[in-house]
Amino acid sequence: MADNATLIVPNRFKDQYDFEYVIDLQDRVLGGARDLDCSRITFIEPYSMLSLLLLGRNYLRKSGNKLRLWNIPLNIHQYLHRMDFLKMGVFEITGALNEKMLLKRSSFSNRVIEITEIPNKERESVKVIATVASVFRKRAQHILKHWLSSDRIIDYFVTVISEICQNIYEHSLDSGYLAMQTYSVGRQNIVRLSIADSGIGIVKSFENNTVAYDSHAHLIELAITTPISSKREFGYGLCQVNSIVEKLKGNIFLRSGDASVSTLYHKKTQGSSFLFHKNDLSNFDGTQISITLTG
Repeated sequence: MADNATLIVPNRFKDQYDFEYVIDLQDRVLGGARDLDCSRITFIEPYSMLSLLLLGRNYLRKSGNKLRLWNIPLNIHQYLHRMDFLKMGVFEITGALNEKMLLKRSSFSNRVIEITEIPNKERESVKVIATVASVFRKRAQHILKHWLSSDRIIDYFVTVISEICQNIYEHSLDSGYLAMQTYSVGRQNIVRLSIADSGIGIVKSFENNTVAYDSHAHLIELAITTPISSKREFGYGLCQVNSIVEKLKGNIFLRSGDASVSTLYHKKTQGSSFLFHKNDLSNFDGTQISITLTG
């Protein structure tokens, strides 16, 4: 750190696993750091972007002040602006870009769903989810360009979006965010849907339930692989999402509180392990989900 109030953010925004290094710094942020030096960031993907947004929102709620982002590299600043990150009003940004330097609404627009806030009230949330689904359907031919061999894939993703976003107002007791993007890393094409909140999390939502589990990660596994729910006798939301992602040979990364579960269906073979637990992580409020297809 440059001083007690400034934290140099590591270049750890390339995937959901990498972002764990940023979450490890949360206590320093909430403990008094006011400025985040972003000069080292070279790339940022949707899950990391939403998690950073939650980190800033947590700080704002705790302190009543906004974290300041400064020394943002030009390409990162342009991307965050284009994805409506700056519109969320969570951070104070130094060095506003000249309008001529901003990314325009070009063909790139067809490959993304900008950051959208999902309210924690059912009526408002249902309207927003319907709007997101409509935008996705209009852009799906571009977002899913490399995965359209399945005739049902667009409907599958609409179901995934609806089910996960519905969990925000049903379970989290907080609002959340959604973003989606197709991008390339080397020769690999990636489509990533990320939905995240900073609510009560999966473990607390089940505290009055009789579900037996060995660890927090085990409970997360049960939530996505069996029809259990903290609200209804039978819950098929995350279980249905998991089933769809398995059919599409994709990946799920689900993090809640201090634990995470990864399902790597693209690497699944007969007799192989495809589900991985992590416990005792740095606590990060709420639930953050990343759905990924690679090709």
